[in-house]
Amino acid sequence: MIEIIKKYPEMYLDAVKKAEKTDIPYYKFDKIIVCGVGGSAICGDLLRDLLKNRISVPIDVCRDYHLPAYVDENTLTFCISYSGNTEETLSQFVEAVEKKCKIIGITSGGKLKEWCGKFNLPCILIPTGYQPRIALPYLFFTMIACLQKLRSINLQKEIDETIELLKRIKTDSIKKLALSMKDSTIVIYSSDEFSGVAKRVKTQINENSKMPAKYDFFPELDHNEIVGYQNERLNKNSFVLILRDKDEQEEIKARIEITKDLIKDKVKGIEEIWTEGKSKLARMMFLVFLGDILSYELAVLNNVDPEQTENIAILKNKLKEKLNLVERLEKKL
Repeated sequence: MIEIIKKYPEMYLDAVKKAEKTDIPYYKFDKIIVCGVGGSAICGDLLRDLLKNRISVPIDVCRDYHLPAYVDENTLTFCISYSGNTEETLSQFVEAVEKKCKIIGITSGGKLKEWCGKFNLPCILIPTGYQPRIALPYLFFTMIACLQKLRSINLQKEIDETIELLKRIKTDSIKKLALSMKDSTIVIYSSDEFSGVAKRVKTQINENSKMPAKYDFFPELDHNEIVGYQNERLNKNSFVLILRDKDEQEEIKARIEITKDLIKDKVKGIEEIWTEGKSKLARMMFLVFLGDILSYELAVLNNVDPEQTENIAILKNKLKEKLNLVERLEKKL
């Protein structure tokens, strides 16, 4: 896993090239929805955070079996499943076809590839052999490249900066941070601008490190979660990691500093990771990269295999036995 994480810059570049080679109709749309769960849905969160102040088209993420009622023929719909067999995504795909959405599939194969071919829909194929969550560079940057082909955005300079930044990141301090966080319940905080990144770090710690973790973001958490720290007994094993941005608003900076002062004596520890890079994309991917490294280092300290997710596999098998949803969906097409 660690060797794959180190190859993220190459994977970003390859993702853009693969999308550029795929024929995509010149879709016109007035909203975007990203359909997927797990690491695929996280890519939707990242896309929304990246573009919400840049384009006038709203971006939403659907993690359910069913699409929201507002989705229609004017909705650009990214259906993302690394395996191509994720039942929630396939259910969303069927509804997107019924609603005549502007669909783009992103997958390594499976039913999603097959069904896109059946309806002659664009489908970007990405390499097989990865854990889905480690395929994030392909899943996320493919969407960016698709939107560039549709002339909705132009982020080529930011893509280039991101790739160069990640090539020279030093990660020595992450091992020390992991040692501090070991045997803790981990809490990830960020500003709302980076809430997708905070969620990514949280889920990577869950899956790779096999540890309990949660996330929240400013200013929202100062209206509710902060009160939970008044119970010192229940927070003594919590370790708070705050993702900071060098361009964060003054209001957010003040909230973070005051919050740190209020909770510092109630928790096991508080540390910060600050962004590097000029563009929003580079700063986001800097934090994603370090978060993935951190989850790996915690897995090493916990003596667990970062690739295995036993509970998820058991759950999927039991669902297949009980529901057999994919076969029922196929009959509807």
